[in-house]
Amino acid sequence: MKLTDKKIIQAKPREKEYSLADGHGLILLVKPNGGKYWIHRFYFENKRIPMNLGVYPFISLKESRQIHLNNRLLISKGINPKELKENEKKSREKELLNTFESIAEKFFEDKFKPSTSPSTWKKIIPFFSKDIYPMIGKMPVNDIKGVHIIDACKKIADRGSRESAIRVCRKISEILSYATMLGLSNGNVANGLSKTLPKPIKGNYNATTNPKDFGEILRKIDSYQGFNPIIKTCLQIMPYVFTRQGELRGMRWDELDLTKGVWVYQVSKTKTSHAVHLARQVIELIQKLVPLTGGTEYVFISDRGRGNEFISDSALRNYLRKAGVSQEQTALHGFRTSARTIADEVLEVNTDVLEIQLSHKNPKDRHGGAYARAEFISQRKEFMQQWADYCDDIKRRTS
Repeated sequence: MKLTDKKIIQAKPREKEYSLADGHGLILLVKPNGGKYWIHRFYFENKRIPMNLGVYPFISLKESRQIHLNNRLLISKGINPKELKENEKKSREKELLNTFESIAEKFFEDKFKPSTSPSTWKKIIPFFSKDIYPMIGKMPVNDIKGVHIIDACKKIADRGSRESAIRVCRKISEILSYATMLGLSNGNVANGLSKTLPKPIKGNYNATTNPKDFGEILRKIDSYQGFNPIIKTCLQIMPYVFTRQGELRGMRWDELDLTKGVWVYQVSKTKTSHAVHLARQVIELIQKLVPLTGGTEYVFISDRGRGNEFISDSALRNYLRKAGVSQEQTALHGFRTSARTIADEVLEVNTDVLEIQLSHKNPKDRHGGAYARAEFISQRKEFMQQWADYCDDIKRRTS
């Protein structure tokens, strides 16, 4: 006779466990402690196999019958339902270990970092620990939906970093493609999602070209206290040297000759060697870092990195904002614009000297840049000290 809920409720525990049959191998096992368990007993390949279906009343009579029916359908197709369930459980346990963060970190170490310069990956990886991992880092990759990725990237865009948000979204797509290739993901749900994010607002980098305002920015950088001295020194040097901020952040000790006062590095855009003559002020600032970072690869080493990494652009921006320098006053790249304009309009420096100092190609030079670099070497050295002294002067006048 088929079971009913009334019969099940009335089934009292006995000294020994006993079972109540519902038919075709579905039974309710009643334990001495009062526990009631659904069991499906079936034959597969001439072996009698018991399969636990769950505990009553968490699994109701109706639900147990449905599971039982599904099992019988599988058996009729030559599939062992107990073995299938165990395999699915193991697969899910393995899947839970394949979180987005674990796969992303493997991708960064094995694929991204080895084939990319530090100045490039430093623009992307910090966003993952700050914005992406807190939202989807612990999720198995197969549980991630497109909406999760959009929500995480939109946080970055909403702070005004629209271009970075798009870069990060594209990188997430690369990571999921990597996971799919390894057989860890069922597909790339991030493919094409970057197109749905807000587009960057086109325009020049914010920069002041007023000497008085520029001096005020320099004063704020100098006077702000209570922050990482490595980050502060990097920002103090930035207005003096005319380089791109990523190139300065990646300054290496083996590129420097402080005795001769010169820094020779490879320009990120042109992949050519470029020499920067260091003013007395810059040499003094760098020498102060010797006890702090002299034993590392980079002059501006990060204390938050996972290895030998230099500071990020976001660390510099955070310092500027805390020092009271707004985004409207200057962007990091704006220091080059300010220096170029003020040196030209106020100090009336030779335009060719400025262009070469900025590591731009000199349109008048037909010798691939080598002739111009050699021709203006003394002028550039003299100018760099003149410019540093001028910066100190306008900074003092704002105090």
